[in-house]
Amino acid sequence: MADSNPKAKRRAKRSARPRPGGSVTIHRIAAEAGVSTATVSRALNQPEKVSADARERVQAAIKRNHYVLDGFAVGMASRRSRTIGLLIPTITNSIYASSTQAVQRVAQQNGYSVLVGVSEFSPAREEVLIQKLLERRVDGLVLTGEARSAAAYEKIKRNGVPFVITWQLTSDAALPSVSFDNRKATFAAVEHLIALGHRRIGLICGRTDVNDRALARRQAFEACMARHGLPVSSDLVFERDFEFVEGRSAMHAILRHRSRPTAVFCANDIQAIGAMYECQEAGVKVPEQMSIVGFDDLPISQYMHPQLTTVRVPADDMGKRATEMLLAAIEGKPGDQRVELTTDLVVRRSTATPVRQSRAS
Repeated sequence: MADSNPKAKRRAKRSARPRPGGSVTIHRIAAEAGVSTATVSRALNQPEKVSADARERVQAAIKRNHYVLDGFAVGMASRRSRTIGLLIPTITNSIYASSTQAVQRVAQQNGYSVLVGVSEFSPAREEVLIQKLLERRVDGLVLTGEARSAAAYEKIKRNGVPFVITWQLTSDAALPSVSFDNRKATFAAVEHLIALGHRRIGLICGRTDVNDRALARRQAFEACMARHGLPVSSDLVFERDFEFVEGRSAMHAILRHRSRPTAVFCANDIQAIGAMYECQEAGVKVPEQMSIVGFDDLPISQYMHPQLTTVRVPADDMGKRATEMLLAAIEGKPGDQRVELTTDLVVRRSTATPVRQSRAS
């Protein structure tokens, strides 16, 4: 259906001829397509509201002229930037890459762009990133973890920006979340070791002072051990950064302990792989002399020797569901405020029944 606004047509025609060296304007696209500039904007942002014939003419004019819509101007007019912000703690751990890719995929399918900020596990840096994303007028935020200052949450809410928390379930309905239960997942891993007969178990996890997921997993480890009446030795608990070398360093200390454990729960696969490598370098057989469990089920885990027993987390589904929840909130649609996803314990070859062993030299 042709555009019915004659004044818009006349304005578009007057602006249709580009100046030498100038950029193609929306007015030229409108003139060539025989529609108003508002119709061009709708054809790009709300195509369902424009007739098929008008959409085809607009798209043809855009293709001929290699036109790029002025997103800033459209955002000012519609009060929408059609961008969402995603805050993650690191890009070096591929588990975050999986959820990030899912966020990006769903956002693009719905006509949104994603601005990614990396906090490097720094609460102060994350607050700066939140400020910058709000200044860019993002329509919503996907956050990692629940722990952040009340001031940060207040700033987001005062600016009327919807948000969804991932990687940590929240109990507060005012803090919408899509995640698995870190406590349940950790219990499954530690229960597996205990069921095999391990009674002295070490822990390698992330830094709990800057990572509420690491804190939840450490607390769950300690609670599971206590439930079975098993002691947790503080000198067998290591909080380290998510690096292969940190897992190796922690395992080096564990192997030299005067009363070495028969198993170690690593709260992420990166540290678990580093720990396995240290065992191999030290001549300690996995799992015969040391059982190791990881957390995440990174793709590399099944290609280790031996293959790593680990907790599989739904990173891709979490990113997808969180983005869908956020986009619904942006559109003002009612929906779930808390979605709990399930995890699976993937038992491979890095765990076994403990055997009597001598102290490492």
